Amino acid sequence: MFSESDRDTRRKELGLVLFILVPVLSFGGLVLGIALVNAGIISDAADFYWGSVAASLVLAFLALIKPRKDIVSLCAPMFALFVFIVPLETKPSLLLQGLYAASITALAVRLHLRFSTPKISEKEEKSMEKYLYDYIHRITPFFSKVSRDCAHDIASTVLSFKFGLYAKAGTDAGRALSRLGEMENRAVLERALKIVKERAEALDQSLPGGFSAVSFEKEDIPFLALNIPPEQVEDRNVYTLDNALLLLYAVAYLQSPDDGQSLDEHQNFVIQILEDYRNLISQK
Repeated sequence: MFSESDRDTRRKELGLVLFILVPVLSFGGLVLGIALVNAGIISDAADFYWGSVAASLVLAFLALIKPRKDIVSLCAPMFALFVFIVPLETKPSLLLQGLYAASITALAVRLHLRFSTPKISEKEEKSMEKYLYDYIHRITPFFSKVSRDCAHDIASTVLSFKFGLYAKAGTDAGRALSRLGEMENRAVLERALKIVKERAEALDQSLPGGFSAVSFEKEDIPFLALNIPPEQVEDRNVYTLDNALLLLYAVAYLQSPDDGQSLDEHQNFVIQILEDYRNLISQK
């Protein structure tokens, strides 16, 4: 039986495949149409518009499985119907197919970037955003010795993990570990990096149940965003991973100003992690 985290991972993996399929089908259909003309199978490449139609169906299905719905992407098959299947006066040209392919590819990018996380109510978002900034403020004095290069690698680890680029996340975490150097509070940061690194490597190898054997120690608690009683933690592995991601995000936010804009833009990723624990946090 798969946990909610594993189901979310599988949904993200499927979403990535569908996202790639949209430009492959739409632009690939153009190339295939030209190849069919050269082979003498059809007389006009513009008559072969099925790549764009198939890409529209894939885009609509991708929009359907996203946590937040995009009505424009959901209507893509209808657009394809009116553009290609039932044109009123003129048949679709190769130029029109190229413009259509570029348009639905842009829609796929928009869908991937803006509709991949569940919508949070304004009240909840402000509450969790405040909790996040309170946490960042609380740990500010403890990680000032982290170098900018190391902090950049930490930021890249978090963002790569967020986008499902697990091989890159593992590589970035390994590079950050090599740049930690000797500093106060190194141990907790090292553990966080190893937890995320080993989880990313497991996901890259399609091992959804593979979590790191590394865990935080009792002395790490002051540096963690979440301190939930053990009996209230539903999945200890996910909880440990979430704490590691939150710590890495906070350290990157503090020590890598060059990544500040990217971290701000994708802050909803860590706010959503906190949202999963909102009821437990509010009970404290």
